[in-house]
Amino acid sequence: MFHEVQHSIMITINHQRCNLCGICVRICHESCMKIENESITIDYRYCSTCSQCIAICPEQALLWDNNASITFDKSLYPRPVQLEELLGERRTIRDFRKEKIDRDLLERIVTIASSAPTHNFNLRAIVIDDPESIVKIGTTIYQFTTKLYRFLYKPKIIHWIVRSIAPKYEFEYLKGKPKLEKSIERRNAFKTIPAAIVMIVGEKRIPLSLESAQYALYNIDLYAQTLGLGCRNLVGNQMILNRSKFLRNFLKIGNDEKIFATIALGYPAVRFKNKVNGKRMPIQWN
Repeated sequence: MFHEVQHSIMITINHQRCNLCGICVRICHESCMKIENESITIDYRYCSTCSQCIAICPEQALLWDNNASITFDKSLYPRPVQLEELLGERRTIRDFRKEKIDRDLLERIVTIASSAPTHNFNLRAIVIDDPESIVKIGTTIYQFTTKLYRFLYKPKIIHWIVRSIAPKYEFEYLKGKPKLEKSIERRNAFKTIPAAIVMIVGEKRIPLSLESAQYALYNIDLYAQTLGLGCRNLVGNQMILNRSKFLRNFLKIGNDEKIFATIALGYPAVRFKNKVNGKRMPIQWN
């Protein structure tokens, strides 16, 4: 089942406000806009609905589904020092309080994903906030984790093969062992159950869908952080979720679709207090 973009929702033009300046035509990277017969026209066959034309129109003559655009209030922009503090605080949260997230708040958080740069404009979100459904997801991940541990770490020959044939991967191989063992010990994929899980799903054959979903995910991640929520990106679990026929049917994910990004949300039971000082990414200058 392929969830297409609803063509009733599209970019529209208020011709009374349009002064034919042509800036929207020049910025349109799909080349689907042009000026003809003293009017702006859009060829919707090629429009990706990126909405850059709406964002740049000085007359606010372009609309999304007949909703007028709103001018940015730059006085509300965060200063660089504020962003540095926010990004410095960003850490994966695995300990959540037993507190639900209001659905209106979840909707606000997911909606912010639509502002992310993207190539796949058919992405959609699945929000799971039912505790029993979240437990089903955790159980599926846990069952796969158990099987993976038995295959990779129970037979000693696997370690010997890794050390002999691919020694540069031995560190990563050994690093995964205690993580899997801890999950098996507590008999749960989650250290504590999150309040919600958000999945970004899209048609698997569209190029750059993974990158598009990750951009959307990071918008969710940072916005949720400003609202006092903690986040855990379930990057390593997406393969498990995509392979599970049970979960795909349960979540109504079509055969042509794939989960490209998954994030767990909740009110954190722990608060980080310190910025890590001195940690730097190596830079190569050319």
